[in-house]
Amino acid sequence: MATEFGSNGEQPTVIAALLGAFGVMCCVVVAANYVRNSVTLLVVGLLFGYVTSAVVNLLLYFSVPEQIQTYIIWTFGSFATVTQQQIPLFGAMVLVGIAIALSSSKALNLLLLGETQALTLGLKLSQMRVVIIVNVSILAGTVTAFCGPIAFLGIAVPHLGRALLKTTDHRLLIPTVMVLGANLAIAGDLVAQLPGQQTTLPLNTVTALLGVPIVLGVILRK
Repeated sequence: MATEFGSNGEQPTVIAALLGAFGVMCCVVVAANYVRNSVTLLVVGLLFGYVTSAVVNLLLYFSVPEQIQTYIIWTFGSFATVTQQQIPLFGAMVLVGIAIALSSSKALNLLLLGETQALTLGLKLSQMRVVIIVNVSILAGTVTAFCGPIAFLGIAVPHLGRALLKTTDHRLLIPTVMVLGANLAIAGDLVAQLPGQQTTLPLNTVTALLGVPIVLGVILRK
């Protein structure tokens, strides 16, 4: 991949990914103001995902081979694509997301009691829902834009954190998940580079292979 921001089509890919994540986030936030049921909101999010996939497939159909190749390489996922010029912006956006997540831990604990109980205890549910959606979009959108889609870490690591700590307290879970996620991501990157310098496995595939057993183990235990 390119070593400078903007080379080989890297800059347009990052900008397009950030704008796409922001656009989907806006749609979900608007939907959250009208949809009060969490399960229904989840279904709406899945529908947005299907629509986004359809649009991407349509764009690929009319793209030239070079653009398709750039997109496919991006979908493999890689931490090596983040250049020194990108690190300040990348790090700043991730730190903002982490700060919001840590400051929301108390509200997330209240949500564990149920929406009705959380409202009774004074939680502004609609505002908190928007904050959560925006923050998830910031973190997921930023990492995906710069590193490509890294599969299954976001699903597997929280389950692993709860299993290790045996608690649902977000004041403990959020820092634990941050450390576990970082270490599993590094482990996945090391596994991806095992074939050697000439051949590197797609990080997206490696993290999926690592994450699926964790999720299956949690499901089977329950």
